[in-house]
This record gives sequence, structure tokens and C-alpha cells, in this order.
Amino acid sequence: MQIKPIKYLFPDLERVENSDAFFDTIKENFPQKNEEGIFLQGKKSTIFLYKIKTKKRVFHGILAGVDIEDYLKGNIKKHENTLLKQEENIVKLTLERNAIIKPVLLTYKSNPELSKLIKNGFHNRKPKFALEFTKDKQTHELYAITNESEIKSFQKLFDKHVKKSYIADGHHRMAAVSYILDEKPELKNHGLNYILCALFDLDELSIMSYNRMFSLSHIDEISILLKKLRTWSDVKKLRSIRLPMKKHEFILYTSKGHYSVTWNKKIVAQNRKSNHIVYDIDLFNDYVLTKIFKVLEVRSDPRIQYVEGIKGVKPIVKSLKENEQLIGFSFFPVKSRDFVKTADTGKILPPKSTWFEPRIRNGIIVQNL
Repeated sequence: MQIKPIKYLFPDLERVENSDAFFDTIKENFPQKNEEGIFLQGKKSTIFLYKIKTKKRVFHGILAGVDIEDYLKGNIKKHENTLLKQEENIVKLTLERNAIIKPVLLTYKSNPELSKLIKNGFHNRKPKFALEFTKDKQTHELYAITNESEIKSFQKLFDKHVKKSYIADGHHRMAAVSYILDEKPELKNHGLNYILCALFDLDELSIMSYNRMFSLSHIDEISILLKKLRTWSDVKKLRSIRLPMKKHEFILYTSKGHYSVTWNKKIVAQNRKSNHIVYDIDLFNDYVLTKIFKVLEVRSDPRIQYVEGIKGVKPIVKSLKENEQLIGFSFFPVKSRDFVKTADTGKILPPKSTWFEPRIRNGIIVQNL
């Protein structure tokens, strides 16, 4: 994989009174804030080491430009389909802003030599930027790499060890940039032949589940749901709230109690014949949403609410106490080997089946076009 230093803008943090409020709204406010001079031009093209500290762990990665040709040649793998309307919106925003305000999140198979280079790079170096987000209890630190020989060390190891990578977040941004270059190839001369990416190897990435809540039309539907589930799965009532403990188990949360649901081996085997990898979200969509609740479009049905994996089950349990006609579902996270295999074979994951951490913020480092 070809990486390079990027020309960048960064916010003047002395003029940012509240990090949470500023970066939460910069997606809408970037043109205005840039016009006000809050964003400054970096003096030198740079690669950044990137450290993100959360409540549960510390993530280590880098920010760099990635050659768009790697995407066009299929060396950057995708795992979800893009929506044309969303692509068009990102194309419009990119051209209006003359900038990319959020990096694409890429992951790749871990390599000891490259991991050592990244982690050692933090030693005896002060961060150029350090941002604290109190709402999410996170700290983001960026360490500038501007020395040419040091940059070449990173480029050499990425070229040697990272033959392919995987989009964790940013499918529409990648697709939009490739579209822009088709329409305006002259932008390659303004730096758009490389796109700003955050790169974290698979060991530095957490894959969490994407949970759900569903609105029943009547409380009696819970008993109907349980009866039908028992024809396809082993259903056990739980004494206390917990998360799924294995693949092919999900937890059903209701106002009448909580249940462990494990799909029958026969159901799993039937789906493996056609899919090779059996995703729990596919089984849930096919049997629970489609066959029981007659959902036609899982992405847009108003009865479905999605709960990010990082939030756990607390929002689900809280909502159930407020509305007894809500039910919740939590799933075992997708395994990284299944994620990689799906992307490598050109297939896609079920919609809203994964939540990746770390999440990259808008506006911390902006690729200036």
C-alpha cells in the first residue's frame, strides 16, 4: 500500500471553547469556521501517529494519505454497498468545502515489524494536538512525523507488508472521491490522488455488534414471537441481563423478561450452504424480521431502531422500562476473520451488523484540496 504525507488544515484550539460542541457540529459548520480563519494551514506535509484513549482501551494507528489507485485496483476492500444518493451528497459537500474533513478508517492484517514501528514512534515525542472529549470520555492525540527518513521508514513497511486493506468506515467517501476524479481528473494535481485515511491494524480495532430495538403493535406479540422462535431455536429465560456469549446466540430483552436464543444447528447449516459464512444478523433479518414481523426493508422500517455497540444494552433496558411495547436484541460481534473473508471474496456484510472502534472525528485533521 502506498502512503504519503498530506497537506492539511487543523483547528486553532485556542479558539475552540468546547471540543464536544465544536467537533459535533463541524460537519455542518466547516465552511463557516474555515471562512472565519479558525482552521489553519499546516506548515509541512505530514504523517501523524494517532493515539485514541477510551474508557476501555488505547488504540494506536496513523493518519496518512493513501493512493486512490489502491482502491480503484481493488487493493482496498469494501464490505458494504454504497447508496448513490449518499455518494452524490458527499461529492457535493467535498467540492463545496474544497476539503475532506473526516478520514476514511482502514484496517489491515497486523504485522509485528509495522506495529513496532508505530508504537515506538510515540516514545519521547510530544503530541502536536491533544483533544479531550468529555462526553465520550475519550482523548485523541496526534504526533507529527515530518522527518523525511522517518516518513520513508513508514512508507517502506506499508509498501512491504500491507498488500491490501479493508474499509471499516468511509465506503461512501472512498466511492465519492473516485467519482470526483473521474469527472475532474485535474484535481489529482491538487492532492486528491491521495485520500486522507486513519489506519489501524486488526489488533488495534474493536469490532462490536450493532444492536436493535423493535416496536410491537401490541404487547401480546411477545408470546407469539417466543412461540415461533422455539420452532427454529433453543430459547431459555435468563435470571439476569447479559450479552450473547457465542456466535449464533442473541439475547431478546422484553418487559416480561429476557431470553437467550440460540439458532438450531439445522437452521445454521441450511444457511451455510448458500452463504458459506452464516451471519447472525442475516438469520435475524430472515426469520425474525421478515417471517415473523413481515418487515420488507430492514434499513428503513420505522419500527426498527439501531443501537451502536459501544453503548451496550443500557439504552435498550432503559427504553423497555419506559415503553413495554418495545423489545430489544443484542448480538455476538462479527469475528474479524469472517469480516476479512467476506471482503476478500467480494461479498458484503448484512446492513448494520458491525460497529467499529475507534471512531474518527470530523474536523480534527482536514485534507486541504
